[in-house]
Amino acid sequence: MSNEVRKNKKLKLVVAGTVAVVVIGLSGAGVYAMTVKNQVAKWDNKIYQGVKVNDVDLSGKTKEEAVKLLEDSFSNTIKQKKLVVKALDQNFELDYSNLNPQFNVQEMAQKALEEGKKLSLFQKNNIIKNGTNKNLPLEFKYDDSKIKAFEQQIESKINKDPIDAKISINGGKINITDDQIGRKVNAEELDKLIKTNINGKIEQQAVVEAPIQEAKPKYQKAELEKIDGKISTFSTSFATSNEGRSANVTLASKFINAKLLMPGDTFSYNEALGERTIARGYKDAAIFVGDKVEQGIGGGICQVSTTLYRAAMRAGIRSTERYNHSMPTSYSPVGLDATVYWGSLDYKFKNTYNFPVYIESYTSNKNVYVNFYGSASGMGGKTYELFADTLAKYEPTISKVDDSSLMEGQTQWDKQPVTGYKVKSYLVTYQDGKEIARENIATDNYQKVNGVMKVGTKKATPPPAAPPAPPATTQNPPATQTSTPPTTPPATNQ
Repeated sequence: MSNEVRKNKKLKLVVAGTVAVVVIGLSGAGVYAMTVKNQVAKWDNKIYQGVKVNDVDLSGKTKEEAVKLLEDSFSNTIKQKKLVVKALDQNFELDYSNLNPQFNVQEMAQKALEEGKKLSLFQKNNIIKNGTNKNLPLEFKYDDSKIKAFEQQIESKINKDPIDAKISINGGKINITDDQIGRKVNAEELDKLIKTNINGKIEQQAVVEAPIQEAKPKYQKAELEKIDGKISTFSTSFATSNEGRSANVTLASKFINAKLLMPGDTFSYNEALGERTIARGYKDAAIFVGDKVEQGIGGGICQVSTTLYRAAMRAGIRSTERYNHSMPTSYSPVGLDATVYWGSLDYKFKNTYNFPVYIESYTSNKNVYVNFYGSASGMGGKTYELFADTLAKYEPTISKVDDSSLMEGQTQWDKQPVTGYKVKSYLVTYQDGKEIARENIATDNYQKVNGVMKVGTKKATPPPAAPPAPPATTQNPPATQTSTPPTTPPATNQ
């Protein structure tokens, strides 16, 4: 046999062997792949090895089994948990069962089941054999509105309102009661602490210390004791006022009495008196409306605001809002008054001293009095007085109009004339009785009102004519003669 033939035969044997090996290999790989596929298929409805939810191992569990295990481990157990808030010597327990606690168990069991299911066949098989390190977190939810009720329970037991010191002055004698410190839970901070410590960790029991603050009274005895005497006074008379106006002056005086202003406080006259209504006790009385005097509810209260203004300025307390009347008043020189009107014009001042100021106001014998009390020693020997200088005077004109309803020679004012003024007010400061400063306060204008006088034109009616005298008769008339009755006078208009 030739060498060439032997070579061909040998090559055929090698090829045949190789094909046989390949066929056998392919057959084995197919069998292995099928085995792996069958193995992986057994886990289609099971959670792969090493998959956890909140550290709970769910390997090999079906979704239903995982849900039950998670509910037993968390949903049911969490209801036994409590959060404790310590406040002073009291403990307050918040039961989780009252919060309607919920875990997303169904959602996370499904995610655990789906973990690794989108990988390749052999990757899945690798996880089944060797496991994975996947720990899925549960989401914890609760009813936030329940916490507010719990916090309010704590506040109701712990909070204690402070008690203000009170001052009363009777006949110049000053009496001051004690104050008491209160306490208050810092509600915002407590809410943050509670919500930060509420969680789904079963083994963790939280204890929270309630943040409690002192609640200081607005009026403290130590501060009120700085009031040691009267620092100013002023009064005006309302002796000529009618009943309605007198009632309004008395009522307004009561509304501003015993007002206490701490350093930095602002006083509002309108706020102190409130809206002027019949229901609040105000009466009808004369008020200025433009250039006329009309009846209105609360007429007369501007006399009290003017008296208050004068007393405040004597105490060296400047106005933050103040208006003069449209026309001069009978109870105050021009430039030294203060008018108000509900909803628009107010009289306000601010206590700029470093001590409290107490206002005393009352009426007696048709006089209204306003006294300011403060630190008499803190005034440093200073006193104050308000003055006004006339810059211009505007005389009104008087016109006359005929009026047929008035008799000739009679006159009557249709509009009373009022003189107008322009004045400048200033505050003088005295130190131990000597002037040391002069401060411009305001320039005020008061309108003039031209007078109108009605002059009568009606003529007097002449008296009626006397009736004629009866005719003379004889002393002894004939027996047959009869007397003639007197004639009745004609009727006349009187």
